[in-house]
Amino acid sequence: KHPPPADAQTAMVQLDDAALDRIVAFNVSPAARLCCRAWEEKVLETLQLKYRISFQKAVNENGTLCYHHCGVRSMGCDFEECVAYQFDFSASGTFSAQWNRSFGQWSAANERQVGRWEVLRDMLVCETSQGPPVADGCVLYAPAGRIFQLPIDTVLSGNSSADNVTPLWEYQIRGTPAPETPMQAESADASQASGILQRHHENARFVEIDGELHEVSGDIVENYPESQWERLMRCRIRFGLT
Repeated sequence: KHPPPADAQTAMVQLDDAALDRIVAFNVSPAARLCCRAWEEKVLETLQLKYRISFQKAVNENGTLCYHHCGVRSMGCDFEECVAYQFDFSASGTFSAQWNRSFGQWSAANERQVGRWEVLRDMLVCETSQGPPVADGCVLYAPAGRIFQLPIDTVLSGNSSADNVTPLWEYQIRGTPAPETPMQAESADASQASGILQRHHENARFVEIDGELHEVSGDIVENYPESQWERLMRCRIRFGLT
């Protein structure tokens, strides 16, 4: 067989506007915005590049972008859930974080995290890496591979709070399943929370399992460190031993 003519090898396919519109709708490369203004607008819209541009600009200005989130959710009377999350995002693509969650004098949990971040449309996707060794009694690091997503607009605000409904990412960052029904704060005179306080003595301790609070059995509190309470209570609940 004879090779095709040289002009046939280098010929460009001519597409009409309708065909081009269909092609750009499936584009996933930011570089395609250099083609023309029409494609630039379509690519910016499809890939939501404005969020990537805004975040990269903010984190590159000082090398680090800080974000703080907190919440105080009333469960009725003096029973409250208090949470605080602190993030530091580096221009190198890494992040560090620490969170604390407590229920007054009844229970508390905290954790440190390190990992990497990337922008995906309007979300900041974070995945934890293995943290360094820590001494006994210090705050532990999350295991590697935990993934959570933060809204970029919220992170860029620098500070946020959620006192009524728990955001989905709070469950993700703690590595706990989100309940089917979003957890909402109760009013100060909520009868449900009052019932909880009446049923549990002042030294009761609680853990969250699958989005619900459970009182830790007394023998577990007395004989095991707090870091093992959730695992032991999950086992008892699974086999109906509570």
